[in-house]
Amino acid sequence: MILARRIVVSVGLLAYAVLHGLGALRLDAPFRYVEAVYAIGCAIGAFVLMRPTFWARRYVMGIGLAGLLNIAAYFGYFRQVGGFWFGVAQLAAFVGIFALLLGKKMRAFYDERAPHWHFDHPTMHVLAASLSLNVAGVAMLVYYACMDASWTTPSLRAGALCLAILLAIGTAASASGKIVGLFVMLASAIASVWLGWSAFDFVTQPSFVGAHCGEWHAWMAWGRWETVKSLVGFLPAALGSIACFAVFVGPMARFVRNRTA
Repeated sequence: MILARRIVVSVGLLAYAVLHGLGALRLDAPFRYVEAVYAIGCAIGAFVLMRPTFWARRYVMGIGLAGLLNIAAYFGYFRQVGGFWFGVAQLAAFVGIFALLLGKKMRAFYDERAPHWHFDHPTMHVLAASLSLNVAGVAMLVYYACMDASWTTPSLRAGALCLAILLAIGTAASASGKIVGLFVMLASAIASVWLGWSAFDFVTQPSFVGAHCGEWHAWMAWGRWETVKSLVGFLPAALGSIACFAVFVGPMARFVRNRTA
C-alpha cells in the first residue's frame, strides 16, 4: 500500500513537471523561469520519493502545500475568466498529493532513514512542519522575484531571489541536522517579513492602481492580487522558521551550557 501511494504521488509530480516544462517553453521571460524552477522541483520530488530519501516526504508535502496556498488565486481571481473548474481540479490534485503522504506508516517509512532526527521530541515535529512550509516559501519567493516589473521594484525582486536561495540553504542545513541552518532560517524569515511588508505597501499605494484606467488599470489590479498571492505563500514559511528557532532555543542553550561546564 505504501508503495502504491508513493507511485501515485510520483506520477502526479511527473505530470506537473511536464506541464511546467511546457510552460517554460511557451511563456516569455520572466515567467518562464518560474515554470522552469517548478518543473525541476516537481521532477526532483518524484525522483527522491521513489529513491527514497529521508527528506522526500517533507519536500513533496511542501510542494502540495504550495499548491494549496495557490488555490486562492483560482477561486479569488481566475474564476472570473473561466478558471473555476480548473481551480477545483487543482484543489483535488494537491489535496490528493498531501493526503497520500499522511499516516504513521508513511511517515515511519521515510523518517527511519534519518537517524539524526529523533521524533520522540516535540521540537522535531515543529522542525519537520517548518521544512515543508519552507519548500512552499522558496517556491513563492521565486515566483515574486520573477513577477512583472510594473508590479514590483528591482530591489524587491532581487531581495526575493536572494531570500529564496538563503531559505533553501538554511532548510537543507537544518534537514541535515546542522544547527547553523536554524540561524539561517531565522535570518531569512525576518528578512521575508520585511520583504512582504514592503511588497504589500508598494501595491497598496493609491498611485499604484488609481492613476491608471482601462486595460492598464486591470493589469495593475492583477499585479496587486499576484503580490498578495505571493505573500500568502512565503509569509507562513517565515512564521514557521521563527517558531522553529524559538522551540530550539532551550535545547541549544542547554547544549552550550553542557559543553562549557
